[in-house]
Amino acid sequence: MQSPAFAFIDLSRARPLVSGSDRHVYQHPDDPAVLIKVVDLPARAAYQRKHWLKRWYRRYQRACSYRTFIDEVAEYIASASQDRLQAPLARIVGIAQTSLGLGLLVEKIGDAAGGMAPTLTAVVRQQGLSPALRSQLDTFFDALAQAHVIVNDISGKNIVVGYNAAGRHGMYLVDGFGNKQAVPLFALSRRLNGRRLQRKYRELIRDLHIQAQRADRAASALPPPSAERVCAPNLQISVAEPVRMQAAAQPAAGASSAAKPH
Repeated sequence: MQSPAFAFIDLSRARPLVSGSDRHVYQHPDDPAVLIKVVDLPARAAYQRKHWLKRWYRRYQRACSYRTFIDEVAEYIASASQDRLQAPLARIVGIAQTSLGLGLLVEKIGDAAGGMAPTLTAVVRQQGLSPALRSQLDTFFDALAQAHVIVNDISGKNIVVGYNAAGRHGMYLVDGFGNKQAVPLFALSRRLNGRRLQRKYRELIRDLHIQAQRADRAASALPPPSAERVCAPNLQISVAEPVRMQAAAQPAAGASSAAKPH
């Protein structure tokens, strides 16, 4: 009898929980704590047809469209091998054969009800960039720097806020990590990688302030829920300097971020 660990996974009738530009994420049919990432092969092929240099480059890579899996697995191994540190990453379980090609099995970061955890962008749009959330984000970036995690895309859509499989609440990077440089400078130098993380931290804070402002304006434009207008409490956006990251403070984009109902 074949071991369940090597079982073929049929996703032909499943609906993706999340879809990106060239990847889809499915719930594992037999394990609620595991998700399956699959590559959208037609979308990837269409992208490569438009970019001849990448198409030529990929011809000489045996992994072809699955190269991104290699980058993520290699980065996960590099960070997980540091026993004293626990990087805030969604853990990788393994690789499986599916009806949609190879699937990367990853830890599901969930909400309190067991569903998909919201992205950081979604949280900010709903409740603003509160001081508590800003402090949590500082801790998240500190952990990435200490664990020497190499990131390539650390937007608010690749960070989720929820519980890992062990029930630990926090921010987790679920996508966008792994070295993609021909010369791995950031992997070789912890200091260079730390400076790069500081820069990405500042860029992310600016983007989150913009998201909070847009949500605030959208909430202000909504009609009152009843004849008696109910005003949501204002949340003061913190622009305090995180001590460990030593990032340059950004000017406050707005005095408030009103809460409004991915």
